[in-house]
Amino acid sequence: MEMPKLQPFAIKTQKFSFYSKLWRLLFRKRQWQIVEDWHYELPNKRVIIIPQGFVFDGSSYPALVWLFFSPTGLLLIPVILHEFCFTYDYLWTKQNDKVIKFKAGNGFLKWSALIRNVGIERNELLLIDYFMWLTCLSFGWVNWLTFQRRKAADLFPIGMKNS
Repeated sequence: MEMPKLQPFAIKTQKFSFYSKLWRLLFRKRQWQIVEDWHYELPNKRVIIIPQGFVFDGSSYPALVWLFFSPTGLLLIPVILHEFCFTYDYLWTKQNDKVIKFKAGNGFLKWSALIRNVGIERNELLLIDYFMWLTCLSFGWVNWLTFQRRKAADLFPIGMKNS
């Protein structure tokens, strides 16, 4: 499986006071951008597409998770998928040479279960992935509501507009 190509964004600290820099160091999350369409095969063998230009910081995962695991380490793949699902409430997939929305409106519980399954397949750490899933079920609904209120504009895979 090919890993996504990512570009990190700088956390700006220049020309800020010492306390402001310290605050940013402790509480700002680095943002990452997908620099080309990323194709990922789900456990059910369906290939989904995360479009170029998608920006994420892992904030869809509850902050409690960050105390134990880096969102850009072992959890990178589940974090990208989780954040895309929480932002848009669908995934892109290819079907009959067309790119379509997959599982649009799937909702919090079903996305959380899908991400758990991806983590289990990808990392093969059953205990950790179930811990992450239970943490997300317990605390992630707050993030889900926040993301759903934002209603992000559709982000299409390259070359596909309103397929």
